[in-house]
Formats: sequence, C-alpha cells, structure tokens
Amino acid sequence: MSDPSLTARYNNPKKRPLAKRTRNLLIAGALTVGVAGAAYIGFTNFSAITAQDIEFSVASPAQATAVIEVEYNSKHRVQCDVRALNESKATVGFTSIVLESTDPGKLTTQRITVPMHTDNLATAAGVEACYKVPNNFAE
Repeated sequence: MSDPSLTARYNNPKKRPLAKRTRNLLIAGALTVGVAGAAYIGFTNFSAITAQDIEFSVASPAQATAVIEVEYNSKHRVQCDVRALNESKATVGFTSIVLESTDPGKLTTQRITVPMHTDNLATAAGVEACYKVPNNFAE
C-alpha cells in the first residue's frame, strides 16, 4: 500500500529555514530602521526655545515682577507669556513680551525683568510658555 501523506504523494520538499547570517542581517536592518525613525521623530519635534523662571517679587496687591531667562535662536521672533498666580493658583496678572529677531543663526540667552499689574495679591509669577511668532505678527 502507498503512503497516504501528501508530502509523499506529491514529493514536496521540506521548507528550509533562513540561514543564521541572513536572519541576523534582517533583524539588524529592522532595528536600524526603527532607531533612525525614532531619532527623526525626536529631532523634528525639537524646539530650540527654552524659558526658565529666575525669581519673582510682589511690590503690592496691584504689582508683581517676574525675572525670566529665555534661550532661543535669534533668527526667530519669540513671544513669551508671563503669568502671576494667587494663593489658589488662579491667574491674577498676565502679560506677553516679544523678543525681536536679531543675528541669524546665533543662540541667544536673555534675562528679562517683566513688571505686571495684578488684580489681587500674587503669590507666584513666572513664564508660562515661549514660542515662535511670524515676523509680521502684530502685538
């Protein structure tokens, strides 16, 4: 009697696995593409504008001053929003400052004193955000 299995009937050869070298090259290539993709996504979302609170002072219930430091590429025009908060973290004062573009391609650090009028006594003041704005942006 003949062998009932299909392999024996149609004489199909067994599939050969990939060679170790080929498999390792495919894994290395996939890892390289993954790392390069992650690096691309990381660098395209990079913003070269950093802002830091240095200090703040409260002169009266109607006046607060914040000292901030902003680092940015001076070819960009940058706007920074500065906010004063009261005890319950509600906004009691707000102002925006615009740093004009100057030398193209130069990294610039500026320390800025920002006076603000407040509605109530402020207990904290500092920079909320800094971002690029177009050169034709009206203040």
